[in-house]
Amino acid sequence: MLAYQTIEQRKRRGLSQVEVVVSTIIVGVLMVTSFNTIAASRRSQVAESNEVSALSIADAMLDEILQLPMREPSCDCGFGIDSGETGNRINLDDVDDYNGLDDTPPKSRTGVNLDGYAAFSRQVTVDSVQSANWNMTTTTYAGIYRITVRVLRGSTEVCRVVGYRTSGSAGSTVVPGFSAVN
Repeated sequence: MLAYQTIEQRKRRGLSQVEVVVSTIIVGVLMVTSFNTIAASRRSQVAESNEVSALSIADAMLDEILQLPMREPSCDCGFGIDSGETGNRINLDDVDDYNGLDDTPPKSRTGVNLDGYAAFSRQVTVDSVQSANWNMTTTTYAGIYRITVRVLRGSTEVCRVVGYRTSGSAGSTVVPGFSAVN
């Protein structure tokens, strides 16, 4: 027996060009959306990795500084690097010697580059602060130093760590509300 198809049945046998175009557009939009999501996720992972690395080397620098005496052990030579304390950080023997340090690329205290941190730099600022208000700097020694370690990747600040060292402490004094990590 011969099967005859109606015109309506023959029209429904395959996809029309309009259906193909519409499905191609839908798949294209879904692919672009998924690629954008993947790229955003990767950027977020890289930023988080940079922040963790930056915090690690900032904390290491702050710990190194906070272990030192407040002032020059042998004399009252003033603020900053004293004669004979040039070269690598092994010669820096008190907290205020680190003021203005630009560690690019980051190095160990003995001057060896830290592996994996070549894209970063560390900058240290040491300020004498008022005993009544640790947010206010002073030009006279008040027995309290605010140590700020900034870590940059290129020209962008990735992390900033702030610690306080007092003349009465054997190590670091980190005051809640005053330490900050960006």
